[in-house]
Amino acid sequence: MSPYAKDLFQVAAWAVAIIGGLIAAFKALAEFRRANDQRREDMRWRQAEMAKKCLDEIVSDNLAGAAMKMLDWTGLTYDRGDGGKTGHIDHNDRRAALRTINAVFAPGDDGPFIRDAYDAFFDGFERLEHFVRINLIIFEDVEMAFRYYVEKMAAAEDRRVFNSYLETYGFKLAQDFLKRFASWGAAQPPLP
Repeated sequence: MSPYAKDLFQVAAWAVAIIGGLIAAFKALAEFRRANDQRREDMRWRQAEMAKKCLDEIVSDNLAGAAMKMLDWTGLTYDRGDGGKTGHIDHNDRRAALRTINAVFAPGDDGPFIRDAYDAFFDGFERLEHFVRINLIIFEDVEMAFRYYVEKMAAAEDRRVFNSYLETYGFKLAQDFLKRFASWGAAQPPLP
């Protein structure tokens, strides 16, 4: 074989190798992007699934459910969990029970039940805020479920009562969770 043909053959082989390498690199890059997109979709699915699980836990908790019902209705009775029933609890009973000054209750008073109900409800908010901060869930996945109740809580007289209760009893994450809602005040920018 002549040196010219040999050089031409070698240049052609290098060109084929370079083109093949570029094709392989582009295929690898496309596969990498597809795998990343799939991981993002899987992660988003897991976040939505976790948000649903958290919502289900809060809604199925008898005490947290009673707290939500107290926001929505007035004059209802509730199962205490010990076989007994509360009296008819209205909005004024709720506000009085959540006071932070002179919070002493007479035996048989429904105040401790009301406080336990809201403690369970706010514990749920604490957990949700923590999970949002660590990107285990996304706020938008839980916002709709609680927007109505936060709007009820944001009413002028109730807001003062809830803010005082949350502040006094150290529900810092619950306060931060509430700040994410437009009806509670200036929405907090999303945390990293």
